[in-house]
Amino acid sequence: MASPTLDSPWPSSPSDSFCGSFNIRIEGEIPDEILPVLEDPTSSVSYNHNIPKPPPPVPSKIYSWNKYFKRLSRSCSVPKETMDTWDKLFKDGYGADVYIFSEDESYIPAHFSVLSIASPVLGNFLQQSKVKNGMRYIKIPGVPYEAVYTFIRFLYSSCYEKEEMKKFVLQLLVLSHSYSVPSLKRVCIYLLEQGWLSKENVVDVLQLARNCDAPRLSLICVRMVVKDFKAISSTEGWKVMKQVNPALEQELLESVVEADSERREVEEKGREKSVRATVRGNGSPSSHMQGWM
Repeated sequence: MASPTLDSPWPSSPSDSFCGSFNIRIEGEIPDEILPVLEDPTSSVSYNHNIPKPPPPVPSKIYSWNKYFKRLSRSCSVPKETMDTWDKLFKDGYGADVYIFSEDESYIPAHFSVLSIASPVLGNFLQQSKVKNGMRYIKIPGVPYEAVYTFIRFLYSSCYEKEEMKKFVLQLLVLSHSYSVPSLKRVCIYLLEQGWLSKENVVDVLQLARNCDAPRLSLICVRMVVKDFKAISSTEGWKVMKQVNPALEQELLESVVEADSERREVEEKGREKSVRATVRGNGSPSSHMQGWM
């Protein structure tokens, strides 16, 4: 499939991999492989225009309705069947009017209305894209097909495969931040905080957390670096960060020194307290009486 050359491909170094923003490309030319499919779009859906209009709603006070709606929204839950329905719509691509291209020229069929509601950023790009044969074309460069697929699937049903999420959690964190999908962003942050951080990826995650406005995740990463500085400072991620972001390295070194000073201060206070307790014990009347006896 023909596609313009990428200006900013996915960086190869661990530290630079996720620090930039993704640039959606609006595809001007439609790939030849897809054109035959679009020449004669048909639909098997039939619409019945004789359906009677619903009766008017029962009059009620606006205040009462607002209270009911707020109470209903707090107790609302999405049944599994509903999620499965949206997941099937995505996987089948029925009635798709958008093609989303990934780094390797693979494409994912999607729906303009769903994407526009789920992601305001995607909606804006789709509004700007040209329509040909009823289809819109955009490209998300710098991200492998599997990551784009997982991202778009989440927009439909909030579903994901654990293996895929774990493999592409860093890319998905950046995608969720760049394209304003807070629900996916919360999932990525939660999973990283709950055990997906490691000595090998903590430096990369720290940089991502700062670029993606995730302060709690950033703090957790800093604490992990301080706690196991010797091992983490020997990883490849640290070496790359040292070259491309020396300011962050200096900040982390200062945090390590500060934490070490605080630890020594606590230990010193503990020793002083122990000495005072010993002195008080040796100077008590009972101890002197024992000495006289």
